Parts: sequence; structure tokens; C-alpha cells
Amino acid sequence: MKRFIFAFIALFALSLSAAPTSPTLTFTIKGMGAPTLHVKESSNGIVIDEYKGKVVLLNFFGKHCPWCMKEIPHLVELQKENAKNFQVVAIHAQQPMTMAERSALQKRFGFNYPIYEYTDNVDFVQYISQRAQWTGSLPFSIIFDQKGSAFKIVPGYAPKEDIEAAIRYLIKSSATK
Repeated sequence: MKRFIFAFIALFALSLSAAPTSPTLTFTIKGMGAPTLHVKESSNGIVIDEYKGKVVLLNFFGKHCPWCMKEIPHLVELQKENAKNFQVVAIHAQQPMTMAERSALQKRFGFNYPIYEYTDNVDFVQYISQRAQWTGSLPFSIIFDQKGSAFKIVPGYAPKEDIEAAIRYLIKSSATK
């Protein structure tokens, strides 16, 4: 009987190790006037092919969110100051912007990073909300290191200094490796 149990356990363990691993999820993020991005799931975050090797801040914002409007100038500054090693990717997560609203925001803030609509990228937004346990509050950001691992989740508004400290830490730690 002991041999039978041992053989069963060994066979079961062998079948688990031979089982195919689940495929990596991939997403294509598209937007009006913004470059198409190719995103792959990783064990600790996501990898955006177009920004490999850069620190990425994925920002969810809304046109009617006062804290988002307060945060945008900081993100524009951080993108300008760290363009070589850093990339902001923004997803507008309220009712879709009209072309007039998008133009007005561009004129007001001078966006220097791509902006996408959640309605064009629902699967990706749902994936992020599940994985990061995001409930939909805005603004909401995730900072990923150069390898795509989630480094910091920022629920709500964060002062420029807080975001900048995380970015500089990641850039500096990568340079010393």
C-alpha cells in the first residue's frame, strides 16, 4: 500500500512539473495621436516594449479631477527633466475626452508624454485594476523600475518631491549596478 501511495504521489508531482505554464498576458495600448504601446505581463509588473530600460510611471487621471489637474504640471516637469531614463504613460479614466477637451488640456499643460483613453484600452485597465487592487479613485499611479517590476503604487495625489525621489532612486540604483 505504501508503494502505491508513493507511486501515486510521484506520478502526480511529475504531471504538475510537465504541465504547461500559463501564457504571459500581452496588451496593445492604442490612442489618438499617441504611439501604440506593446505591454507584456511580468511576474512583478509589466514591461512596455517601447520603454524598456526606463523607469515608467503609469498614471490614471481624469479631466474633472482637481487633484489630477494639480499633478499634471509635476509629471510634465519630471518627464522633461528625466527624459533619457524616465517615461510617463497616462490613461484618461473618466468619460472620454472630446478633441476640443484634449486640445484645451494640451494647450493648458503642454503634455510631453502620451495620453490614452481607458475606453480604447479596457482590457488593460481592468487588468491593472485587478492586479494593483485599484478601485477607480483618481489620480492613481504605479512606478515601475527599468525591468518592469512595480516599485511603488501611489493612490491619490503625490507631491512632485515624492514622485521625484522614487524616480531618482531607481535611476541612481540602476546606474550603480
